[in-house]
Amino acid sequence: MHRVSKKILLNLKNVLIISYYWPPSGGPGVQRVLKFCKYLPQYGWNPIVLTVKDGEFPVTDISFESDSKSVQAIKVKGISFYSLFKKIVGKQKLPTHQLSPGLNDSLITRFSRWIRYNLIIPDGRIGWYWSAVKRGKQIVSEKNIDLIFSSGPPQTVHLIGRSIAKKTDTAWVADFRDPWTDRFYYYENPRNRVITFLDKYLEKKVLKDCDYLVTVSKGFFSLLNNNWGIDHKSEIIYNGYDIDDFKYISKEYDSNDRIIISHIGSLSKSQIPKGLFNSVRVYNQLNKKKSISIKLIGSVHSSIKHFVDINNLNEFLSYKSYVNHDLAIKEMVQSKFLFLVIPDLSNNEGIIPGKLFEYFASRTNIILIGNKNSDAAKLMKDLGYYFFYDINENINFNDIIDHHCDDSINIKAFSRSEQTKQLSEIFDKIA
Repeated sequence: MHRVSKKILLNLKNVLIISYYWPPSGGPGVQRVLKFCKYLPQYGWNPIVLTVKDGEFPVTDISFESDSKSVQAIKVKGISFYSLFKKIVGKQKLPTHQLSPGLNDSLITRFSRWIRYNLIIPDGRIGWYWSAVKRGKQIVSEKNIDLIFSSGPPQTVHLIGRSIAKKTDTAWVADFRDPWTDRFYYYENPRNRVITFLDKYLEKKVLKDCDYLVTVSKGFFSLLNNNWGIDHKSEIIYNGYDIDDFKYISKEYDSNDRIIISHIGSLSKSQIPKGLFNSVRVYNQLNKKKSISIKLIGSVHSSIKHFVDINNLNEFLSYKSYVNHDLAIKEMVQSKFLFLVIPDLSNNEGIIPGKLFEYFASRTNIILIGNKNSDAAKLMKDLGYYFFYDINENINFNDIIDHHCDDSINIKAFSRSEQTKQLSEIFDKIA
């Protein structure tokens, strides 16, 4: 952790950071805010985090604790609709984080997902709203807060930020890591018209009232701007990588003479890389001595597993559930290739998976599967990456297998420190 002296801290401005996800939470949702908080003191801002107590997290990750331990985090309990529903149906566990319908979902799973999409807005974390607003108002007064920063999803945090900002007359920046009503899983789970209308109303309120808006891609900006004009008060700050996470990891390829191709993170039902899977099978049939093995590390949708099963692909494919972030970085560095899949859905142009920037930092070959005109593809092309394929397109691995990633590609602009500097300049402008 980068330390900041007490003397310097006395001269910092205070920013209230509202984030549902905070360690011990794991997953991609926590990383952006956590890394902002790590580097903000270097640029004149002291982060004070308002987060949930005993939240519903998809995974936990102890490797994030080293970055969070010096940040003041105030945790507030909220109403958990998931917990209430578990009591009603008599279940100890519910699939609260599987957003895409599965092939063999139980009635309880389908019912809980229907409730989430058709009765609750903006999301299942709305039960945290009232206690967070109450405590947030107190923090603004007690801690001499100069600015409010909310980062979602869940989009409930923006409603919290909006309310606190209005009640305390404090400037407020909203950070959209994903769109609101245009998130891709709403295309996988169509909602009723009433709930869609009400959710769009809330979205427009937030877009209209925030003093400034930050998002992670040009495509996401366009979606948000179509719902309310924000071009005069918005900026793109990409997701990124933290160089500290890569300091002590070296390239060490598989000792069993296999070629490892890995995917790190979740894969939904709209992300089945059929062309890649079939191409690996063809390559392995012709190259017995040095075969390709695919590692899927993270949550994998049942539709993908079903495709693997019915096509007899299991022999060269392995699954590993979520691993702590430090181990995920090691898997990236020690793979021969990494791949990412742009969801095969409408309005997918703006999707840039957060992992892409850590893929860059790993200095590993990258294969993009899906929309070749997406923001992710354009970013890769600008940096000099080569391998782009449609979701069903076959890959001739003989043509690419000996390619070495160019270590000289300049990715400094995507470092968490540089991105935090960009954010601090926005803070300085409006506070």
